[in-house]
Amino acid sequence: MENQEELDGILFEETNSGRVGFGRRLGAYLLDFLAIMIFGTFVGMFFGEELTIIFFSDQIDEFERSAAQFESLGLGDYMEGWLNIIAGVSVTGLILIVMEGVMGQSIGKILLKIINTNVDGTKASGGKLWLRSLLKYGASILSLVGGMVGIAFLGTIGSFWSLVIFVGFFFAIGDKKQTIHDMIAKTVVSYKH
Repeated sequence: MENQEELDGILFEETNSGRVGFGRRLGAYLLDFLAIMIFGTFVGMFFGEELTIIFFSDQIDEFERSAAQFESLGLGDYMEGWLNIIAGVSVTGLILIVMEGVMGQSIGKILLKIINTNVDGTKASGGKLWLRSLLKYGASILSLVGGMVGIAFLGTIGSFWSLVIFVGFFFAIGDKKQTIHDMIAKTVVSYKH
């Protein structure tokens, strides 16, 4: 069995046929985005007030002052609802990060039958999966932490990080079909058999 896995790895490396290109990966990303928005909205509607206190306790007073300006337009409750949904989307996004770190798959990748693997197509270690996930989503985590503690500079760093990762996504168009976070983590996205 071990020899078969080695042979499969060698064949995979020689042909790159098991690697997933830009289009399917973009599809998985869009499915993830849709799932986060839908599930996050429901989580925010049911648990948003509690989550808002957890994630944005330092900013609630400032937010309430801003929302009071919209009260004359009848939008105060609307603004509070949006904050609850943002908190729900944040939690749902964190779940996605954990899924990729633990399983090597997100909701979109599960639906499209693709998975994060080693460069040779074999199962990636937990360390590599977590590294890849943190590189890919680190900007979001940094921005969320910046919002939680009220440090705007962390959001600025997160924005720059997002730009690097965004540009790095287009590397998947190349022959090796690896994004910048794949290259650093020494992983690829492969078809799940």
